[in-house]
Amino acid sequence: MPSIRPVSRAMLASVLVLTGAVGIPAAAQAGGKPNTDCATTGAVDFGVDLAGAGWKFTTGDDPAWADPSFVDSGWRDWSVPDNWGNESDLQSYDGFAWYRKTFTLPARPDAKIVAALGKIDDADQAFLNGVEIGRTGGFPPAFDSTWEVPREYYPAESLLRWGATNVLAVRVYDGTGGGGFYQRPVGLFSRSRLRGIEGRPATRTEMGHVCAVLDEQHRAVAEGDLRAYAKTLADGFFHQGDTAERRIRELKADKTTRLGDDQAEVIVDSKGRLVVDTIRTWGTRPPTRELLYIDPRKKQELGDRSRFFRDEYDSAAMGKRVQFNVYLPPSYTRAKKRYPVVYMLNGFNGSNIEWEARKIDQVLDGLLKRDMIVVFPDGDSGWYVDTSAGNFRSMIVDEVVPLVDRVYRTIPDRDHRGISGVSMGGQGAFTLGLKNPDVFSSITSHMGALSLAPLAGTAAEQAANAGLRPLTLVAAMSAAELSRHRFYFDGGDSDDYRFGVAAQQMSTLLASKGVKHDYQLGPGRHDDAYWMPKLDRSFALHEEQFGAS
Repeated sequence: MPSIRPVSRAMLASVLVLTGAVGIPAAAQAGGKPNTDCATTGAVDFGVDLAGAGWKFTTGDDPAWADPSFVDSGWRDWSVPDNWGNESDLQSYDGFAWYRKTFTLPARPDAKIVAALGKIDDADQAFLNGVEIGRTGGFPPAFDSTWEVPREYYPAESLLRWGATNVLAVRVYDGTGGGGFYQRPVGLFSRSRLRGIEGRPATRTEMGHVCAVLDEQHRAVAEGDLRAYAKTLADGFFHQGDTAERRIRELKADKTTRLGDDQAEVIVDSKGRLVVDTIRTWGTRPPTRELLYIDPRKKQELGDRSRFFRDEYDSAAMGKRVQFNVYLPPSYTRAKKRYPVVYMLNGFNGSNIEWEARKIDQVLDGLLKRDMIVVFPDGDSGWYVDTSAGNFRSMIVDEVVPLVDRVYRTIPDRDHRGISGVSMGGQGAFTLGLKNPDVFSSITSHMGALSLAPLAGTAAEQAANAGLRPLTLVAAMSAAELSRHRFYFDGGDSDDYRFGVAAQQMSTLLASKGVKHDYQLGPGRHDDAYWMPKLDRSFALHEEQFGAS
């Protein structure tokens, strides 16, 4: 992805508050020279890699363990990244654990420092020298698994003990399966080390050019001068799903919005664009690390023209701001045509962000024969129904679908709209598809929980939703009703939850009603290795549906 997105779904606000982020100072001319106070070159390549041995580990939970003076010599010697599944005494352990690392920082570099903790299963809270620097996910009783979210925290400069001993303590909670750190990088790094973009440091003149653009954007938004703000966006501007028209429309709707940037670093990429690595704040939204692209000749923002990104909106159904990921076909930013859409639903303990970990955009680029948009809502563990755990059905059907049709160039009818899912998401694809036949046409499921009713909400809510068991739904429907849809589904013959058996039962049931479907039972368990190679089958069915329409 060409843009860096939020490090947390629900708790990012607490991460960056600690930095004291403020808006960029005005980029006025000083003594006839361009004012570059808003940014640095970000050219310092600095890193203290904390992966590997030298860690201490223990299960349990005690807030005293965050104290740098705590004596952890009685804890187990440990290495990260790790995997609790590889430790005999942790394979079935779900609960709290702590990690501690004592290390020495070298001399202070001229760079802002990021504490990168890779990915952690499921939730974490990190402390540097006894002070919390950030958290991701939720601990009981409000457990929220964020195993797929890269951890990036921004410690205040005063916390870092340069040329001296430091202690990093990480509180971890695992709610199901796996557990612990499982992916690098782990350590303290300059942003340039983590950025992954080749380029050269910006000159003073180039930084002044960037500061002038950002300062004009901040001024225009603060004063409600939408015409001036629009002039800072290039023709064809497209950034993380935003066009210039969408930006202006949202600013008109909320005249109190303010725009700020902090810790901006500027490089020049291989295409000659000025790239700004910034912590950007829009209104009340949590500060977010973004890469902005500035025209080196005009005082305009170009947009990143990304085709796989996170979008977000204020959800009335969920009572909060929610995210969803969007995949756009290669022709989207070149052609002005409209496209069919597939909605892809995540499994239990997942979210929209898990698709980034799977690099699903690259998978789809190599897979699809027909251009289409693919949308990945955040289903969390809500089983795609409306309960006290969240109104996920209403969020997707009543909010996300209309929003996507309004903002993106879709073909906004049910014949060009399909729905897919994995595990819990496969169950949701059947329930949302069958219960909303005017919204979705093709339905596909990978190792779906077709034998289960939604397992979300209170006991009373689960009882009320018992009829949403896909096998029960299909049994009660007529062949004519079912034939409004096209179906693909699969399951492994060694599926850990016997969902392969459920797929067999669904095939038998549909066949008994004379309903055409594509079904596959094959060797495999309940994992990515089983279902991801079968994406060609499910998307081929969607493509067939869209082609026939």
